[in-house]
Amino acid sequence: MEELLKAYPAVLSISEVAEILNITPATVRRHIKNNDLPHIKIGRLVRIPKDSLISYLHGEQVGKEIAV
Repeated sequence: MEELLKAYPAVLSISEVAEILNITPATVRRHIKNNDLPHIKIGRLVRIPKDSLISYLHGEQVGKEIAV
């Protein structure tokens, strides 16, 4: 998985995560709303750190908003 993500920036948008996981942006937003996916809120923007996404996919981390 890490090899596939090398072309992406360190912090991903909802659309980038949807593209990587081959799901809809609405599904990504639902996981964020349910705090299943680690994310960062910057004003109205929501970003997902690439390292957190990898950990989440490996089942290593419980989703939550990351304080900045």
